[in-house]
Amino acid sequence: MNIYVPIEEEDRSDKHGDEQILFDIGPTIKEQAVQTILANIDGDNVFLIDPDPEREDVLRLHIGGTTLPLSRYSNVTFVAREAALRVMEIMQESTPQTLAFVIGEGVIDGISGVIVKFNTNDLRISEEVMKELQGFDLSVIEQILTIAEEIRDEGREGRKIGTLFVVGDPGELQRYAKQLILNPFKGYAPEERNILSEDLKETIKELAQLDGAFIISRDGTVMSAGTYIDVDTSDVRRYPGWGTRHLAAAAITAKTDSVAILVSESGGRIKVFRGGRIIMRR
Repeated sequence: MNIYVPIEEEDRSDKHGDEQILFDIGPTIKEQAVQTILANIDGDNVFLIDPDPEREDVLRLHIGGTTLPLSRYSNVTFVAREAALRVMEIMQESTPQTLAFVIGEGVIDGISGVIVKFNTNDLRISEEVMKELQGFDLSVIEQILTIAEEIRDEGREGRKIGTLFVVGDPGELQRYAKQLILNPFKGYAPEERNILSEDLKETIKELAQLDGAFIISRDGTVMSAGTYIDVDTSDVRRYPGWGTRHLAAAAITAKTDSVAILVSESGGRIKVFRGGRIIMRR
């Protein structure tokens, strides 16, 4: 991913080379500015992101003559990443290798006219896996994968740890969930325990040391940690190296409309389960 920031007219020189895309964004994004950007990014698909005039907590992604809602973040990378996933959901096989997003005025404080470019090959979720995950918020799955990779690579207190995230409808999952400890997320407002919040990441990594799983709603709200998945695993096909987390991940996704992301403590692999089977390994 590359981020390009427009510079003032007097600063334009060869020293900037290809590091920046030059255009005058003006007070608001206009069609002329977008055409200028298109000319500078030959062959790319460029999409505009601007605020929703009716909702302060929502952004708009302009695509195909319509708009799609995006979550509002304080980080330009997160805004563009969610937008890229939305475009890929819509375009499917016709998604180009490179996507570019213009961040309009009012999207993020102090930033206007920034262009973010994504190479779709760099996104963690492939087109095949995206089809398996239809109905789920891909930005939530992406964020869990990011945290899972950090847990795998960093460990905690000098040791490797494993953990399990289960994403689905809390009411459906609750039938198979038993709390091993007092739920550390109980009593907090939904916005304070949303997995998409960067402020929550370190807390999640600390709590990953506990036995049990994280239960997360489809919109990314963390419902519980230290949760035991009490589900019959007798019908689950066992593979060499599989432990209780693997069996729980396969069984819960077979019995409910859910996705499970597992970090293996012993093997250091990340696996995504859907419908009782592994659909992605990292």
